[in-house]
Amino acid sequence: EVKLLSWNLETFFDANYDGNEYPDFTKTSSGWNQLKYENRLNNLISVLKTIDTDIVVFQELEKENQLYDISNKLFSVFSFSKIYGYGAFAKEKDSAIGCGILSRYPILNVTVHSVCIKTKNQQQPSLRPIMEVLIKKGNSEFCILVNHWKSKSGGEENTRIWRNYQETILADRINKLSEKGIPFVACGDFNKDIKEFEKIINSDGYVNILLRGSKNAYVTSPWYNLQGELIEPGSYYYKKSWGRIDHFFYGKNIELVDFTVETNGPWKSSAGTPLRYFIKNGKGYSDHFPISCRIRV
Repeated sequence: EVKLLSWNLETFFDANYDGNEYPDFTKTSSGWNQLKYENRLNNLISVLKTIDTDIVVFQELEKENQLYDISNKLFSVFSFSKIYGYGAFAKEKDSAIGCGILSRYPILNVTVHSVCIKTKNQQQPSLRPIMEVLIKKGNSEFCILVNHWKSKSGGEENTRIWRNYQETILADRINKLSEKGIPFVACGDFNKDIKEFEKIINSDGYVNILLRGSKNAYVTSPWYNLQGELIEPGSYYYKKSWGRIDHFFYGKNIELVDFTVETNGPWKSSAGTPLRYFIKNGKGYSDHFPISCRIRV
């Protein structure tokens, strides 16, 4: 079994100014500094210690050096056998945030798939690339596809085209992996609720999800239980409504053991929602709950 965690960390910047930071972190009034970064880093470590997974996937991490910060902090938390000795990070040039992964198992290869569309009608916004990470556990190899699709900031209709491009890339990569017989799990923040994906209900009532590409890909989502009902709660709470925009998608050669929205910890507010981070008082964690799953490859 392998346990995975995926978490949107909500603008996890370090204390160094590089010029790409969001305005909230550069204003003098924010008080953002090294001490606040260290405290936020320690909060993250406490969550990782509590949940204890073999592979951790992050969205909204600023830079590669932060993977070293996280990994080094974890040296004092876990025994040597549980050290995260492997990692990778990717983001586009001049982008503020990217995605990262830490693994207890060897990473054999990392391929980064970017969207580059030049049209006269609409300029491409900054998009996060999809990371294709090949991992080896014992005699088995499997692939983690790390995603952080375009948000709906700027309007759902106006931004949908960019999520569609990213979906096309993911579907095409899934088909390539399936042709080679390589097990895969696609995960991350897709900024697309599970109910927005087309679902295919099999004759036995089991739900499959359709990912559209040059050739469509069919995957399974743990947000639906065996009765076809949605798991409660969601992972993201916005405008008084739960969303399920953080996902694990997997193929036929992966067996899902369990799936959890990780709510059992101080990162949950008294209202039962994600306790988001506030720069001014330096308190909180993220506006997303972590999600985890255990799989057999």
